[in-house]
Amino acid sequence: DRFGPNLTCTRAQLVTFLWHAAGDPEPKTAAVAFTDVSARDYFYEALCWATEAGITGGTSPTTFSPDMTVTRAQAVTMQWRAAGSPEAPAGEPFSDIPADAYYANAVRWAAASGITGGTGSHRFSPADPCTRAQIVTFLYQQFHT
Repeated sequence: DRFGPNLTCTRAQLVTFLWHAAGDPEPKTAAVAFTDVSARDYFYEALCWATEAGITGGTSPTTFSPDMTVTRAQAVTMQWRAAGSPEAPAGEPFSDIPADAYYANAVRWAAASGITGGTGSHRFSPADPCTRAQIVTFLYQQFHT
């Protein structure tokens, strides 16, 4: 009966949020190669969809780490991939995003799309934990602006 907006978001929760935002698409396969998840887990179908769509991989070839906290960089990267990895404009909107970072295109896309304005003072804070409220705000901004 609580959403917990200020709680950090886990990898399992993020793939579930993205899956719901995509309309709960049926995955083509009902299996993943991760030993730390079970077909009985609430997020399993979402994870099957997210891995086959290339939205996420594991934290290793055999682990997903469902309870690991998601960083802001990881969150916008998964959201960007779920959106089809659209072209990102040139230039860095935030001073703390290296141009060669794996998440640089995702952050540029998110900023240009109005999904995020960062955390203030021209910073995105990519390594900070992402809260549940931030995740749903990112998703809301993508689909309602």
